[in-house]
Amino acid sequence: MRDRDYRNFLVANILYTGVNGTLRFAFIWLIVTLTDWESAEGLVAIALGLPAMLLSLPAGAWSDRVDRKALYITWTSVTAGAMALFTAVIATGNATPIITGLAAVVIGTSISVNSPNVQAIVPLLVPKKHLMNAVALQNGAGQAAGFGGLVLGGLAIELLGDAGGFALLTVLTAASVFIIARVIIPNDAAIDTEIRAGMISSIVAGAKFGLGRDPLRTLLLLSVMLGGSFSVMQISMPRVVEDVYGRDAGVAGVVLGAFGIGMLISSVAVSRRRAMRHGWNITLFIGIGLGLGQFALSFAANEWVAMLVMLAWGLNAGIAMASHRTLMQTNTPPEMMGRVMGLMMLGFSGSLPIGAVTSSVLAPQLGPQMTMRVVGAATMVVTMALTFRRSIVDLR
Repeated sequence: MRDRDYRNFLVANILYTGVNGTLRFAFIWLIVTLTDWESAEGLVAIALGLPAMLLSLPAGAWSDRVDRKALYITWTSVTAGAMALFTAVIATGNATPIITGLAAVVIGTSISVNSPNVQAIVPLLVPKKHLMNAVALQNGAGQAAGFGGLVLGGLAIELLGDAGGFALLTVLTAASVFIIARVIIPNDAAIDTEIRAGMISSIVAGAKFGLGRDPLRTLLLLSVMLGGSFSVMQISMPRVVEDVYGRDAGVAGVVLGAFGIGMLISSVAVSRRRAMRHGWNITLFIGIGLGLGQFALSFAANEWVAMLVMLAWGLNAGIAMASHRTLMQTNTPPEMMGRVMGLMMLGFSGSLPIGAVTSSVLAPQLGPQMTMRVVGAATMVVTMALTFRRSIVDLR
């Protein structure tokens, strides 16, 4: 935090990640108000997440070939412009489920192009010995902002309507652009080499590197489980809050925001540690904690119990994500960083359509709470199989 460039980057990233995390809630809540069809939430989530599934790996390869700061400024500006336009559509009463889905595709695309680049910037700003601390702060502060944005977005929606929520996100996105413009990001020495390579060959090389060896292969598979399973909760909880708890968007934002508070607390604690047993953290906090949190949340009888479960789940996630990202980046050379981060974002964000399809199929038959219960239990089975191995437990 003593480094001005990292500090400014962290603030810009907090705004960027906060907006990204809040967008799913804002889109899903808008759809909930536009239609009573339970599968609609899943479909708009597919529209928002499909670009990440298709573009994360090419975007990672592209970020290894161009100036990372310029890429950030260009595509975050596009995101702000698209959100401003959609805000006007909502404010004039012209938003429909179809238009909302199209807006989700456009905004999801602009975010997906930049996301691997954002993750790849951190190793350029901090020495390797401080990478775990920097990653923990970035994860914790960013996720806390995302879920804190749910609280602000929920209140803005409650007070000013859906247009007010999207207007707030537009302003925060524009602020991120102005702040990142002040950051001096060192040139990546690998860019000149990558420009001489073909784009397709760069993508293929990145995929082979990431998927061809452990622990990266296992960590990337866990990214898919993290993104897909967590998206089921993000899709289901607004419906639970409205239909089961009988509360409004403001309460839904607070319930989801408790996760960010927990993640911020544990991430700050990790950022102060000199070393951790990352493999053990992966096994305990992802192998067990990821699915267990969603399974427990499905039994919450009211918003107060749900907030306590989300807080505990966030504490778990802060440790899990710090170790996950640290292992990903310490096992990746600089020339592959953008592409491996693209693969990671493909898992996190690109698996949103998988979670959305799962929710769309199960929710109409089981209801949102039972859907989370089934997905939570299934997640634990898969993640325990991936992490309860000596080669993972012993990672440091």
